[in-house]
Amino acid sequence: MSDNYTYSRPYGEAAFKIALEDNVINQWSEDLKVLAMVVSDKSIKAVLADPKNPQDSCVKLLMGFLKNNTDNNFLNFISLLLDNKRIFYMKEISSIFDVLKSNHNNVRVVEVETSHQLSDDQIHSLKELFKNKYQSDIEIDQIVNSELIAGIKVKVNDEVIDLSLQNRFNQIKQQLII
Repeated sequence: MSDNYTYSRPYGEAAFKIALEDNVINQWSEDLKVLAMVVSDKSIKAVLADPKNPQDSCVKLLMGFLKNNTDNNFLNFISLLLDNKRIFYMKEISSIFDVLKSNHNNVRVVEVETSHQLSDDQIHSLKELFKNKYQSDIEIDQIVNSELIAGIKVKVNDEVIDLSLQNRFNQIKQQLII
């Protein structure tokens, strides 16, 4: 997985730079997300990987999934990805682009994993807590995982805070094994 990010990083950074210069960051972000979902489909992968299909047809196919498919820079970017056989890294490129977008807008994405859906008040409290801690705007990305049993697991960039009951059980289990 890390190799995919290594190969994708220059493309994600280049995409962000172009979108920033053209002042279309949000549009590119949405388009990259859409294409990441499209390219992950097996039938689309088969069409894109088939050497019999001309590149122009592949570009038209992909651009057909987008609301605004008239951006020449985005069209050229997709052509470049197809030329360099990097179109299948679209998920990673989109992810890198979104991280750069968040950094540019001084927004931190906080991934919150819980065993149940949080209320609006709980989400608001978490936003305020992390806003004070990181001195930036916060966007909460909530994931419901019933395997946690109870508690919360928070991921901000490379920092993980695991206060789940499942983690506590695992720690006790490790202590008993040793």
